[in-house]
Amino acid sequence: MKYLTLAVGLGISAAAVLVVPGSGASASMQSSTAVDRSHPVATKYLKQRPTWIPCGDPELRTYCAKVTVPRDWANQYAGNDLQIAVSKVAPAKGKPTRVVFGNPGGPGGAGLGMAPYLASQAALAKDFLTVGFDPRGTGSSTDVSCDGSPGYSMDARDRDPANRDLIAEASAMTQAYCKQQSHGLLPYVTTAQTVQDMDLIRQLLGFDKMDYLGYSGGTWLGAYYQTYFPRHVGRFVLDSNTDFTKTWLDTFVSQPQAFERRFREDFAPWAAKYDDQLHLGTSPGAVIRTYERLRRALKEQPAVEEFMEASVQITYDQNTLDQMVAGDMYSKLDFQSLAADLAFLRDLSAAQAKGGPQAAQRHVDALPVARQRQLVQRANRTPIGMRLLGAEDDSENATFTAITCNDTPWPQGREYGEQLAARLGPHFPLVGWTMTENPCFYWDRPNLTMPTPTGNGLPTTLMVQSVHDPATNYALAASAHGRYAGSRLVTVTGEGDHGVYGGVNKCADRIVNTFLTTGKAPAVDVSCAGQGIPAPQKVAPGLDDPSGYAKGAPLRRIAGFTKAISGYLH
Repeated sequence: MKYLTLAVGLGISAAAVLVVPGSGASASMQSSTAVDRSHPVATKYLKQRPTWIPCGDPELRTYCAKVTVPRDWANQYAGNDLQIAVSKVAPAKGKPTRVVFGNPGGPGGAGLGMAPYLASQAALAKDFLTVGFDPRGTGSSTDVSCDGSPGYSMDARDRDPANRDLIAEASAMTQAYCKQQSHGLLPYVTTAQTVQDMDLIRQLLGFDKMDYLGYSGGTWLGAYYQTYFPRHVGRFVLDSNTDFTKTWLDTFVSQPQAFERRFREDFAPWAAKYDDQLHLGTSPGAVIRTYERLRRALKEQPAVEEFMEASVQITYDQNTLDQMVAGDMYSKLDFQSLAADLAFLRDLSAAQAKGGPQAAQRHVDALPVARQRQLVQRANRTPIGMRLLGAEDDSENATFTAITCNDTPWPQGREYGEQLAARLGPHFPLVGWTMTENPCFYWDRPNLTMPTPTGNGLPTTLMVQSVHDPATNYALAASAHGRYAGSRLVTVTGEGDHGVYGGVNKCADRIVNTFLTTGKAPAVDVSCAGQGIPAPQKVAPGLDDPSGYAKGAPLRRIAGFTKAISGYLH
């Protein structure tokens, strides 16, 4: 998800979001029915027999297929059907008694890897059919693209009118590129359409109810599935929560404070504690100043370097630095790699300032091949969990933009985003100034209104949240929990990882596993103590192992599984 926060203490409310000077009413404010449950699913979709083929290494025991769905569920007979890529893993012995779907967030993140990931959890392996899928718009499903859209190479902190004009123009141009590349599919890439795809998959697999584990943007998807299909809801776990009871804007406006808190209160004190090894500063303030000095230096003189015998070129500027820092806030396992990269960039920038570009390149050339390879890999990583609005051109990010801009209303025009940036940027500079970098403020939405999830009439929903989550602010989980009937909140204190279940916290894992396997939820809200940030290793860790799924943060492992089993469907 993109970086933003629920403006705690800043006087921003959902009502204020939708009525602002210059916002203008648009088609986005009109109403329509998103899901017409009075019309049954057309027979041709229910009678299809997907062809399941092995995908990935045999040890993963994963099978994949494509399921045909209508382009528009409100008009099933219009043609132009779509293909949704689905994965499944059955128990090694016997037949499954339950089915659990998974979604890694984004929203719009490719999710084929959820099936083998869930199957790798010992508690779920015996009785569950585990299911993953690439949502419409992304991955191996029928996809969308915003290829060629201008993106944001500007410095969001630069408040010069000409720079602000460039950011506004880039944001306003995005939808035109997305429309041109997506062949009319863009208005149908919504949560309302996706939950209907999910329910068709459930029916084709032969289960009356589904269980569910959704991370990050997947909490939004899960809550809306519950809202549209309450009779088919089993045991739902929502991990690292959006505020699915409000608008996407509320979730994004919450991010700057959360990212800043994670950076200043978790990473900086940790780096200062181990300054004898990391050399970034002896106090949290000194670590922050190291970052700010480096940012100014890279803005004044970006470092353009060649790696791996000139086969790869990387430009390090202030935006690259900010993306590195923000991206490594998601998991404490990335803190040491970030510290090593900050020290490398500080030395690189100093070499360039003293001896020019040639001296900087010699600094790179002197690095071992393994370190160069690691820097290249890290430079090309995508964020895990919640993404940045308008950050990339690939299908996952195009799907992210379509869902977040289509689902719920946004103020129209540049004024509101600039007000947000001016208000949040000085307090939360890491990502607060980027509030203007948002195509949703210029997006022509489809005629869509979705019901507000309330939780009424549903079984217990288990919510899991770490208190210093950078991408989905803890305040969002607390807000949604307070409005979602029957929910239980598991708070992980002393922790800030985004994506908890699956190895971050043993206490939280036990609660989730008990709930998914027995249906027993805590009688009241509970807390689990965090397990702390590990001390630096003598040898700085590399990226995840070559397989991509044997270790690492849960969302990184899911991405590794997805990579391992994708590409087998044609």
